[in-house]
Amino acid sequence: MTVDDGCDCRLCAGELDGLDGFERNTLWHVQEYGWSVVAVSDEHEVPGWVYSIGMWHSLRTPEVCMFGLRVRDMQTWINRVGEQVRAGQPLRAGEQRQGVIDGFPVMVRPVHHSWNDDLFGKALDFYRRPPLAMRQLIWPDRHGLFPWDPEAGERCRTHQPQLWLPKEDHPPGMWTRLSELLTSPFPGTTTDQLVLASRRVIDGESPIVGVVHTHQGRWEFFDDRPVDDETDVGMVHLRHLVSEHPHIRDFADLPLGAEAWQQPDGNWSRSRFPAG
Repeated sequence: MTVDDGCDCRLCAGELDGLDGFERNTLWHVQEYGWSVVAVSDEHEVPGWVYSIGMWHSLRTPEVCMFGLRVRDMQTWINRVGEQVRAGQPLRAGEQRQGVIDGFPVMVRPVHHSWNDDLFGKALDFYRRPPLAMRQLIWPDRHGLFPWDPEAGERCRTHQPQLWLPKEDHPPGMWTRLSELLTSPFPGTTTDQLVLASRRVIDGESPIVGVVHTHQGRWEFFDDRPVDDETDVGMVHLRHLVSEHPHIRDFADLPLGAEAWQQPDGNWSRSRFPAG
């Protein structure tokens, strides 16, 4: 992706009115230090990530992002990269960069623009228009292996998205379903709310074939076996069900007092049930 040499950010355009506290703080950091570092904390199963705002404005270098380690550490490492660039060491896609993480190199990879909306919204707001030039810093495991190595550690592989791939070509997983994991499709229910489900669904032994929205507003999820007593059901965070059974999102529009069940032919039927 090519980016012209100009900058159309809020500072350059003079768009400084109507900003919230976060935006004002970001602009102050960019003016004072050259860039700001946004931290997105761990949430549920999704690891945290950090990214810079302002490096293109101040240094005409792509912004930098990093995923999957402790947010405070990654903020420090992003700042180190900024200082390296300011000292005359520009980032080059494909290079192994030393001096960022003590004792280990990081790999510099380009970020495909299809990830910008999901991951770098604050930077898009700052620059006001695409394209957004971004580089990802990839860290190795404790043996020095990078995530594309078959022997690399599990955390190294799963906690770092492959942002150099277009989103549509990325292996399915939490990074491609980020909006599903962080935003509940079910009205009045957050992803970390406990909902009732069949024990076999919770244990991963059976698919969800029944979705119930009670008159009281509760959401309940069942497999194809009858519930004989309270030991057949349990409570589970909604995010786990949405992640493991994404088809249930299709029934988030069920009104109060309605249910949907999968029929033997694979189709689903919806109906109302009486209160009581």
